[in-house]
Amino acid sequence: MNGVLVAVVVALVAAFAAIGIAMGEEEAAPREPLEDVSARVSEIARDVERVRELKFERMPRLRLVSPEEATRDSLREVDHYVSRRRQQIEEGLLVMLGLLPPDVRLRQILGEALTEEVAGYYLPRTDTMALIRGAGFGALASEVTLAHELTHALEHQSFDIEPEEETFFTEDRGVGLTALREGSATVAMVDYVALTRGAGGDLPEELRAQVLEEFERIGLPASTGLPRYVRESLVFPYAAGGRFVHRIQSRGGWLAVDRAFEDDPPLSSEQIMHPRKYEVGEGPVGVRLRGVRAALPSGARVVARGDLGEFDTAQFLRDANGRRRSEQAAAGWGGSAFEMWRLPRGGDVLVMAWAWDTPRDAAEFEAAAELSVRRLDSAGAVNSGNEGVVSVVLAPRASLARRVARRIGG
Repeated sequence: MNGVLVAVVVALVAAFAAIGIAMGEEEAAPREPLEDVSARVSEIARDVERVRELKFERMPRLRLVSPEEATRDSLREVDHYVSRRRQQIEEGLLVMLGLLPPDVRLRQILGEALTEEVAGYYLPRTDTMALIRGAGFGALASEVTLAHELTHALEHQSFDIEPEEETFFTEDRGVGLTALREGSATVAMVDYVALTRGAGGDLPEELRAQVLEEFERIGLPASTGLPRYVRESLVFPYAAGGRFVHRIQSRGGWLAVDRAFEDDPPLSSEQIMHPRKYEVGEGPVGVRLRGVRAALPSGARVVARGDLGEFDTAQFLRDANGRRRSEQAAAGWGGSAFEMWRLPRGGDVLVMAWAWDTPRDAAEFEAAAELSVRRLDSAGAVNSGNEGVVSVVLAPRASLARRVARRIGG
């Protein structure tokens, strides 16, 4: 459980109140010994099994930790799955895109964001549920968040889930998988509340949809000190993922969600945002960047490759175009690719290309991208190429950006 999930739980309570379902009184938050906490966690786990229609092979190992230990755990997990080198490259990439201030260190802010106001969290590598000493595990908020984390543990055991290494913000397939996992745990959490807190057992689909719609209002405040992109990236898997899982679960039951975990995972943030594309099998097309090396100075080397999905594309456009226009301009996303090159005398060149569903989508994105490039500190160039692909190049010098953009645009 992390500071993001705190916001989700607050929104959950407000959502149930908004549709007229009483959540009951907030219970006292006593300090409890591990034996009593373990018994309470086992009770919650049985209800999670009923809601999620899966069975634990074994209960996760429980341990009580201090807030300081929770922060260390969080940073250790970040470092295990994302190397320090990759973290530094991601920082540079996000700075070039205008999504991260130059003086912000991702590792530090993520360590703080993932442990602020913590009650507990699940560590899949060791199948451990870590609980914060004195968090008050009889209290409603802690109970609900434990149901969320226990859903993660249950699905980890059932589907042998392991986070992918070297996946951070700008790997769109990883964004889709994270949204599936957090969305499933969020929907199960909503159903757990309906089961245990006076909602009359199973929550009708239309009421569950209303609760999840309230999550649209979820937002980590700017007072957290997190950059806007980081705040929205952390919330996206819960809100958009919850809507995605609700849709496929309401049409095919939890078996449909199980299939998504086992055989048919979402391939992009686009499929999360537009579930019908997932249902009809419309995934991203491959985008290749040709001719980049020939357009760069001798000795330039690739330091990162990846893609920018629909969610990240809208975020890139956001500051210059506003939320509504940026989301519209990103909505025809068909696939993408990027390469980040380090120049022999210092400085980075970021080469990006997007495929679009229609020529109109490509033109709408191109216009929005022009505004975004002009707003950035880096020199940049936007170019329409063959087959509706639009490229954006950011470089230390405008002449270099234009040369690369022309070369890859054909």
